Amino acid sequence: MSTPLVSILIRSMDRPVLARALDSAAAQSWPNIEIVVAAACGSAHRPLPAEHNGRPLRLLRPEPDRRLDRPTAANLLIEHARGEWLNFLDDDDELLPEHVATLLAAPRPGGERVLYSRTAVHDADGRLTGHSGIAGFHAQLYFENRGHFIATMFHRSLVEEGARFDPSFPVFEDRDFLVNCATHTAFRFVDAVTCIWNAHAGESGLGHGTNEDNRLDREYVPKLREKWKQVFDQWLAQPEALLFLGQHHLRHGNPAAAMPYLDEALRRRPNDINALNLCGMAALRNGDPERAEQLMSRALQMLPSHPGLRENLDLIRRSRQPG
Repeated sequence: MSTPLVSILIRSMDRPVLARALDSAAAQSWPNIEIVVAAACGSAHRPLPAEHNGRPLRLLRPEPDRRLDRPTAANLLIEHARGEWLNFLDDDDELLPEHVATLLAAPRPGGERVLYSRTAVHDADGRLTGHSGIAGFHAQLYFENRGHFIATMFHRSLVEEGARFDPSFPVFEDRDFLVNCATHTAFRFVDAVTCIWNAHAGESGLGHGTNEDNRLDREYVPKLREKWKQVFDQWLAQPEALLFLGQHHLRHGNPAAAMPYLDEALRRRPNDINALNLCGMAALRNGDPERAEQLMSRALQMLPSHPGLRENLDLIRRSRQPG
């Protein structure tokens, strides 16, 4: 097995938690690691040694000296990284020791150049509150990242093809970058927890608790969607995205909005059990139990031993009984 160099890239404001991030980067079981730190706070950043716990370490200082916003610091790092694979790590988060090795061990049958895993989400007291990271498809980037950015590794060929962080996105710059990458490559999801997001730490406004500012979503998400509108329109027209959109509206209690997406998905994939099931439940909630029963019955004929489909069909039939 080859051991390509992996660059772990840290944008640092020289906070005390930087030591923990550096420790987690250096503790990787993968043998070929470099750590590159951008002094985002400018000259106020203290010097760092040439290695940390046996790993080579470089500190990049901006020229001319100034504070760097998130996209500018990120671009500085990818331009100076030497690794074949690159992985960002926020200075208040942590990688688990097998993070790099787990991602690089994953099969890549489609030549995927973006790899990502699950992230453990911790609160201000270090307690586990959940996980982030799901398998899926590019259209989900319209709504959210498919995984946390620190759980994501990307191949340097994407940088060589022009992938950069857009300075007009002081936040959501990672999501914008991943949309850019998604126009070049498929992603590979690895179903393993390999890092820790300390969601209450930091000052981006994109975390939890005191580190949450919903105004940023309202300002920058529409801007992101407008920038990539043509790409999103293509992705959102795919059958799996239509099912996702329909399910999204169902979960938010809007079956009428769900129906057009699910009907179109079913038109394209008339024997798709997931489409039949979702369309059936949407029809029930939209006041058409007769059609709901027809759709669910078709799904159950194709998979008669499925308990969930049987339960949904029973629910639909009960709704049609008088009284």
